[in-house]
Amino acid sequence: MSIRRSLSIALLAGLCAAAQQDYRLRVTVQLVQVDATVTDVHGDFPPDLTAADFRVLLDGKPQEIKYCNYVRLKETDASSAAHQPPATAAHPAMPTLPVRRGDVRRTIVLYVADLLTSQESIPAIRSGLKDFVQRQMLPGDLVAIVRSSAGLGALQDFTADQSRLLQAVDHVKWSNSALGIGGASAYDQIGLPAITGDLAQLDKIDSVERATLATTASLLQVIGGMAALPGRKSLVLLSDGLRLSNPDELDPTGNKENGTGAFLGPIYASMRRVADESVRAGVVVYAIDTRGTTSLRAMAADRLKPPDTPTGDWIGRQTEARRADYRDNQWGSIFLSAQTGGFLITEANQIDRALERVMKEQRGYYLLGFQPPEEALRRNGKDDVAFHRLKIELLRPGFTVRSHAGFFGVADDELAAAAPPRLQILDSVESPPASQLDVEAGYLAAKHGYLLRTTLYIDGNSLQFRGPPNHRTCVLHLVVRAFDAKGDVLPGGIDQFLRVDLDSEGFDRTLRYGLIYSALLPAAKTGAYQVRAALRDEGSGKLASGGDFVSIPAPSRSGLQLSSIIFQHDLGTEDHIFPASGPHVYASGQSVRFAFQISSAAGAKAEGLELRTRLFRDGAQVWESDSTPLQSDAVKTSNPMARGSLTVPAGLVPGEYLVRVDVAEKANPAEATAWQWARLKLR
Repeated sequence: MSIRRSLSIALLAGLCAAAQQDYRLRVTVQLVQVDATVTDVHGDFPPDLTAADFRVLLDGKPQEIKYCNYVRLKETDASSAAHQPPATAAHPAMPTLPVRRGDVRRTIVLYVADLLTSQESIPAIRSGLKDFVQRQMLPGDLVAIVRSSAGLGALQDFTADQSRLLQAVDHVKWSNSALGIGGASAYDQIGLPAITGDLAQLDKIDSVERATLATTASLLQVIGGMAALPGRKSLVLLSDGLRLSNPDELDPTGNKENGTGAFLGPIYASMRRVADESVRAGVVVYAIDTRGTTSLRAMAADRLKPPDTPTGDWIGRQTEARRADYRDNQWGSIFLSAQTGGFLITEANQIDRALERVMKEQRGYYLLGFQPPEEALRRNGKDDVAFHRLKIELLRPGFTVRSHAGFFGVADDELAAAAPPRLQILDSVESPPASQLDVEAGYLAAKHGYLLRTTLYIDGNSLQFRGPPNHRTCVLHLVVRAFDAKGDVLPGGIDQFLRVDLDSEGFDRTLRYGLIYSALLPAAKTGAYQVRAALRDEGSGKLASGGDFVSIPAPSRSGLQLSSIIFQHDLGTEDHIFPASGPHVYASGQSVRFAFQISSAAGAKAEGLELRTRLFRDGAQVWESDSTPLQSDAVKTSNPMARGSLTVPAGLVPGEYLVRVDVAEKANPAEATAWQWARLKLR
């Protein structure tokens, strides 16, 4: 055996071992990894199949399976939230700590294609989503609720926090934007003049294409952003219909005989891109047709009196056209789900039941790996990339298998390097954060509106510095954006290059504690916001992104209200990057200093108030301090700053905790007048 052959086999073995820890489809010169869901006739998942039970066909040719591994997701029960008083402006609900990457079981996107969904379908969708959040979510689930009309907005970040997701459900509404084609009803009414005539037909064709292309562009962005996320990844597409072609490709004038009968237009091309991105990101697409069960016959809203020039069975022809439109609007969902290993659920009167069926598919699956032939990743020209058909077959009878149906012949590393650096960082900040960058965001009241205070903690060991020991330098490209609940970008975002100059002492602190960058972004009103940041090291080309969620409550009509908590380790000059003076992770016995604003409808007054701090772990209180007099700035200011501290008690296990800062009247210290939450890490 040649040395080259030995090295190739060793490299493949290492890739196979590493790939079995990766959920997504991987395409390299040495390895293609694909996942497959197998069920028996009872819908159960057999865990005992081997490579000999499978056959992998690439463009119709059998491939040697290098490994076959069954992945069983850990069984867990739904968690019950810790009992706490109802959330108010003065008493915000306990937030959920971010799920640690290693604890993520499932990453789920509930994607509402509201540009293609009618007004009458929205209430059932909202009810089904709410049921999923309250009843079907499990510990270890990362969930995002995304609307096609909003892109990736503030409430659509991946989270395990049920309160955030329920807020996102409340924002699922009928889209009456210029791009949307969903009317009041899921079906066109028979006999309306607006849908007759060549000009109206052409306008309808253009509207379908615009809305569908806008939806597939949004899907492409969401799915691409899921590639770096952990867990078993799925996207559930909820809509009244998704076409695979322009209406004129099959029926340009209302006469089926005049259509091309083929899928040749931009809609089909965009669907192919979404399917390929789903394969590479390891995302299985499921679809739910939200139009419910109907006979598709004449309904109460139809105008059944035929026009003046009918011939034959006019009502029969119109209802048959409705059935044809019903089928045409399912082809896109059928294509995406079939290409990625999912399925389409039709006539879904109960969205919650349909979601239960999808989630059942997340229990377990197989990872299969094979070495692709050399010609699979060979190009005939610069842009000539072939699409390779992939088929998984089971040689043992009595089972059904679903998997991704193909991929484009370009390696992952080549694909990642294709986009220019600026496009990479802009795409990263607008895609689901990969949580590689530690971002903390809060809010402060300002003279006009509010300020979103954002702090970035940057690992100094991940950066590439140049220069002598007494003058180390690096250049960072930083982009920070804030999104509101509608997905709109707030003004005042950051897009700049930062030069870091360090002496030997600053470089040592950077390696030990990292760099800190703080910024204030204006927010005009109360509401929910998502702050996202992306950072690119110009020296190494490494890219990191992250984000945090901020909810600014409406002003309290009576009593006090606290702003977000600002820890001392967060303090720094706005729009300035500098080495941290210490870790933002604390140990037993260390003092944690913090500050916050106090305000009230009648004017903030700190006299007669006391401060108490509490620590919570996994929803349960583990420690509380004694009450101390509240220290604040001059009371003449409209929103004075108050200060406090806590000493980390001994005996607490390392990890992430929630701090609750309580402010109460001295006359009644047992009852907190107002409180606010913050995250705290202990080492």
